[in-house]
Amino acid sequence: MDKTKIIITSIIGVVIVIGAWLIAAGFKNFREGEPNINVTGMAEKQITSDLIVWKISVNAEGSTRSSAFTEFEKSARVMSKYLQTHGIPEKEITLSSVDISKRTKDFWDEDSRKYVTLEDGFSVSQTFTVSSNDLKRVEGVYQRISELYNSGMDFSSEKPLYYYTKLNDLKMEMLNQASANAYERAQTIAKGSDSKVGSVVSSTMGVFQIVGLNSDEEYSWGGTFNTSSKEKVASITVKTTYRVK
Repeated sequence: MDKTKIIITSIIGVVIVIGAWLIAAGFKNFREGEPNINVTGMAEKQITSDLIVWKISVNAEGSTRSSAFTEFEKSARVMSKYLQTHGIPEKEITLSSVDISKRTKDFWDEDSRKYVTLEDGFSVSQTFTVSSNDLKRVEGVYQRISELYNSGMDFSSEKPLYYYTKLNDLKMEMLNQASANAYERAQTIAKGSDSKVGSVVSSTMGVFQIVGLNSDEEYSWGGTFNTSSKEKVASITVKTTYRVK
């Protein structure tokens, strides 16, 4: 029995010694730590939009649903013909569903001493969306569309939106450049402390965003994607931690 107690006591003693050694080693590593360098690499590239999207809303009114729709059909045909005559093919034009709604007006009723709402005919509208890779051609039509106002048509033309469609390829290319830039920064820091850059501990992509060229747009932590400028600047950041040898 005494022999068993001695064995158990010895085992406990060994465990305590090993535990103490591990704790001491852990505190030592915690104090000393692994020497690392944290850097942020960046890459920028000027790009030109390759897709233009332009929206035009055709509107018509009438005292009855039928008369409003008849007037709308005339205007829609004129708009479609105008666009195609000026070089925009039908395949680049997308039409929204036709919206028909009642119009109302309010007036002050002296007898009831309150405002009364009455029906005032119907309005019909439809949006023509032009999507094209021929930016110059669409821009030319956009600049001349006011000619249709002389025909008495009721329509509204929005400013074109510009997009870059090869974002995935662009992001991969710039991610590679930003990573290389991060490594160069790490080498500069390491050289100043007479060290060498080791392996990567961690690396995460930061903000990827696109702003207008020479614009005063502010960079956003959440990323900005400009659609108002044809010429743009794309930027990306990479946060990387390297070991130091």
